[in-house]
Amino acid sequence: MTNVHFVSTLVYNPSDPIEPAKRLEWLRILLSAHLPLTLFVDDLFKKAVEGAPWFSSADHPELELVEWSLHDSETGRRCCNSAAQLALPEIRNGGKDGEFFMMLMNAKVELVTKARTDKPFVAFLDAGIVKIFKDVEGSLGRLKGLRMREDFTGVAIPGCWSVGSVSPEELARKICWMFCGGFFVVRREEADNLFEAATAALDHFLAKGQITWEVNVWVHMLTVPGAPQMKWFAADHNDRMTMIPGEWREFDAKPPGCDCPNPESNTA
Repeated sequence: MTNVHFVSTLVYNPSDPIEPAKRLEWLRILLSAHLPLTLFVDDLFKKAVEGAPWFSSADHPELELVEWSLHDSETGRRCCNSAAQLALPEIRNGGKDGEFFMMLMNAKVELVTKARTDKPFVAFLDAGIVKIFKDVEGSLGRLKGLRMREDFTGVAIPGCWSVGSVSPEELARKICWMFCGGFFVVRREEADNLFEAATAALDHFLAKGQITWEVNVWVHMLTVPGAPQMKWFAADHNDRMTMIPGEWREFDAKPPGCDCPNPESNTA
């Protein structure tokens, strides 16, 4: 059984090129793994999930649906109060990477502090993460059986590019894939520190009337004194994101009802 509690969010974004029905389908697949999960949703998606023909709260005792508003969050208020209109990165996906999306991505570290759990670790997991998996069953099974070592500290986070120094000017201009934003794990008692450090890094951009992706903010967070250690492992936007290095994990038996490989066989 995993010692990680997962956190995710699903809210309506008017500029999202993906239809809500498709996001619900990705969520349905994710929920089929029965991960211990707190899902922060707006009113629209709360009604959509609860009214979906495939959903029954009795079948998902591991799931907590929490109604949530980005604009009522500390991250949302901070962004909205910083400037009438925030400058977006010069190089971006104009149809998707709007101000609301940037605010939502930066709220991830806030949401992991709000999980009500006794488990020693919390993890953010993108509600649509199954879309990037080639082996959906195997990757979800890996997450279901994930047990972090009791002495693990810091943030386990996948990344596409090697860790290095990037100027704030570059981080405000274009995406940096040093970290992948769809999944990370942190010790529960360190979650508040992660949020505080990420907020300090975000404030650097907000003070200049700018906003950028959360992964770029986390790169700048490396310069924040007292920030938790970002323990990077090589990955890409695929199944490798779930392959936390073996030296950071405990090994357990396959999760019940899962026909996927034992997590011990994945030490990448």
